[in-house]
Amino acid sequence: MNTKSTTGKPPLDWVTRKRISLGAARGLLYLHEQCDPKIIHRDVKAANILLDDCCEAIVGDFGLAKLLDHRESHVTTAVRGTVGHIAPEYLSTGQSSEKTDVFGFGILLLELITGQTKLTGIVIQKTN
Repeated sequence: MNTKSTTGKPPLDWVTRKRISLGAARGLLYLHEQCDPKIIHRDVKAANILLDDCCEAIVGDFGLAKLLDHRESHVTTAVRGTVGHIAPEYLSTGQSSEKTDVFGFGILLLELITGQTKLTGIVIQKTN
């Protein structure tokens, strides 16, 4: 999802980036609101958004996913995920919810907009 091609492929145009963004958002909406129990992905990132031949996005890789009853607000687990895509509150409390997936989706959007595949210079500091 680069604006500058390092693979010899042309960069993604804005229409394609929008299609990918909306497809990933629809996938997360389905996991969080339409599945019963709801599914918390816990590792939303570009590598886990699969694209078909028409660049339609499909949320994939559910290896870290957790099921959550609709009456519950979060699940407490050992922190898992990809550095730079993990929500700060999940790091500090171990509580994962739809909000932690939305944080990862926000990072995905930043990557789509900027064309950068990895955010650098992030320092995570735990306070007491």
